[in-house]
Amino acid sequence: MATTIPGGDILSGALNVIAQSLLLPVMILLIIFIIFAIIEIGSILAEYTGRKKISGEEKEEIIKKILECNSQDEVNQVIYNTKLNKYDKEVLDSIASFDQSVYNKNMREVLARNLLETQEAKMLGSLTKVDIVSKVGSGCGLLGTIIPMGPGLAALGAGDMVTLTTNLTTAFNTTTAGLAAGTICFVIAKIRRDWYNQEMEMLYDFAEAILEVDYNVTKTQ
Repeated sequence: MATTIPGGDILSGALNVIAQSLLLPVMILLIIFIIFAIIEIGSILAEYTGRKKISGEEKEEIIKKILECNSQDEVNQVIYNTKLNKYDKEVLDSIASFDQSVYNKNMREVLARNLLETQEAKMLGSLTKVDIVSKVGSGCGLLGTIIPMGPGLAALGAGDMVTLTTNLTTAFNTTTAGLAAGTICFVIAKIRRDWYNQEMEMLYDFAEAILEVDYNVTKTQ
């Protein structure tokens, strides 16, 4: 004989209502995530085509030119002629503009590190949405799979194959959408993170070279 827990039917009914009420928001989120993933595909393709990579040889040549400079204007000109984007150029220009008569080298290094860390935070901050979708998308896909299974199993017990088929279709579709959005965003985040890490490594090297330039010393040829 089956034993019924007092109040169990009420709790089970409440959980069923909560679970079924979550299905619509989950499906809406999955549609938003898929649209977002498609937009991000276009965004990363545009970023890739517009991205100007600096080779190792070019990087060494830029550092050499910076170290040969005698003034802030010369450093700024070298930076301006690089393939860096305008935001990176602005950071390096700010580092080059530190007044050497006011700040010693240690203080300039601290200020430069703050600027670079701020720039790095901005870069990584742009990955926040992609990271969220890459993780939450799969979770929503799983929710969209499990929620319809309850009514589907109930329909199977009642012999209602139409309702069972409808719920199974919903379960499979939400799984596909969630995994697709999560996977696409995960790959995009990985690619961009690699790009940004390489970019920041280069910025740190250029900044270190700029800090080595002494504007108060006239260099002999």
